[in-house]
Amino acid sequence: MSSSNVREVFFMKKFKNMIALLLAALLVLSLAACGAAVSGSQTTTDNKSQAAALNTASDPVTDSNITAKETTDSFSLTSSDGSFSSSDNSYIISSAGTYVLTGCLDGQILVEAGSDDEVILELTGCTINCDTDSPIKVLSAGKVEISAKSDTENVINDTRSVKTADDDAQGEGAIYAVCDLKIKGSGTLVVNAGYNNGIHTTKDLEIQKLSLKCTAYNNALKGNDSVTVNSGAVVAISTNGDGVKTQNTDANKNGETRGDITISGGSVTVYAAGDGFQAAHDFVLTTEEDSAPAVVIYTGSYSGYTASDAETSSYKGVKVQNELNIESGSITIQSYDDGLHADYGTSFDDGTKGQGTINISGGSVTMAVYAPENKTASGMIGPGGWGGQQTVSGADGIHADGTLNISGGSVYIDSSYEGLEANIINISGGTTWVSANDDGVNATKGNATPQINVTGGYLDVTVSSSGDIDGIDSNGSYKQTGGIVITRGPNSEMAAAIDADGTVSIEGGTLIVLGYGRISTGGSVKSYSLSLHSSGSHTVTINGVSYTFTNANTYGATYCYSDGSVSS
Repeated sequence: MSSSNVREVFFMKKFKNMIALLLAALLVLSLAACGAAVSGSQTTTDNKSQAAALNTASDPVTDSNITAKETTDSFSLTSSDGSFSSSDNSYIISSAGTYVLTGCLDGQILVEAGSDDEVILELTGCTINCDTDSPIKVLSAGKVEISAKSDTENVINDTRSVKTADDDAQGEGAIYAVCDLKIKGSGTLVVNAGYNNGIHTTKDLEIQKLSLKCTAYNNALKGNDSVTVNSGAVVAISTNGDGVKTQNTDANKNGETRGDITISGGSVTVYAAGDGFQAAHDFVLTTEEDSAPAVVIYTGSYSGYTASDAETSSYKGVKVQNELNIESGSITIQSYDDGLHADYGTSFDDGTKGQGTINISGGSVTMAVYAPENKTASGMIGPGGWGGQQTVSGADGIHADGTLNISGGSVYIDSSYEGLEANIINISGGTTWVSANDDGVNATKGNATPQINVTGGYLDVTVSSSGDIDGIDSNGSYKQTGGIVITRGPNSEMAAAIDADGTVSIEGGTLIVLGYGRISTGGSVKSYSLSLHSSGSHTVTINGVSYTFTNANTYGATYCYSDGSVSS
């Protein structure tokens, strides 16, 4: 087996226990913001030695948590306040009202109500199969709610052949609507879509409370204007496309750009041949009620559902065209491309342009992205896995074309090509661990002068002790006025633990360099003589607080700069 394949298998094996290990580390790692007084001790774990502890067998992952039994009972549709008709196993709903569906239908539910009508479909142990069109299709209504009632199991099967050409007469998904669509309830709904998308609306898609599993040939969940998950348990599976997707970027009635994906509660697990989440505008992970959201993403061959002949060129965990915000909750990513990615400069239909910004202010981000030597691994990282259908560039852990801001929360990048990459990188809080095959942290050329600014928080960077790589690299400048940074790398001017085309300026905080770096100090910053660069466990005390970390490799030397008191 080649070294690239060995590395790939190793990363797949070790990822399952990553969350548990990260949470354990967080229990003992509660870092203060810049300048705050802290007492006690802190324990950190070097990425590479922590990765070695994650060696448990793991094949491409599948889901067994959400299931639903199909019914063979006779079908019935009833309503006490609505109007409908039936013909040849098609039920046509023509007015607002609540409609109760039960039993098995080999046919279609078609909604053709008024433009302001609200239609509620209550699924109470229902199976709908259709091989000619969308099993549930909404051609007109003001709003439609589909509710899986408590303690019921419901299945929607779109058994059409795979879409090969556009056909306006066909619904684009197993559940398809041209109005706002809400999927809710306390029961279970399983959707199987062989034609194209799973659940697709041309407007806003909202999901609340129910257990939902949606498997689709193309996009599992698609709301052209927006997708929102408020609560519940959601499993989104795409065998050939993206997991969750938005499309439109015009302005809504409030002047806001459409195209957002918002996860504000519940659990969402995505298995995608392509991107896990693809937002035409913004992605937001936040908490609006009591329960913080939990998101897990598998892309490419990390998903056990990806078709061997899938044709897609992007396998990112989350990809946005404007801004990506992690405010609370947890997001865990195992991808064959960038874990988090934001594009800069996309022209939107409302006249604005994408900013390419990623903000992490809370919660936890955990990821392993496969990043082979020389970026490509000879085409071995396409959606078919080891077979090598396609080649993608080296996968970054977090990549922002514009600005990356880390002000809180925790970030753990177990494996990557480059760990953090952006035009401007600002670290003001939180705890961040990075392990990378190339540069650990890289401020790259872009719309503005490249900069790395550290004013607070904790940053721990691991790259190899040899080779043409840098632990921290800025194509402009590096400036630190607070926080704690530990960076590792080769011991040469050509490749270093910290490097910048401009200056590396330390005016506050603590910087520990294991390897080489040309440093400019100012203010009250002093240089300390320490020996922390050998492999193994080390403890350093900064302002009375002890920090323990582990080096997997031996580096050339130790350089330490701080505006506080430091000893080892």
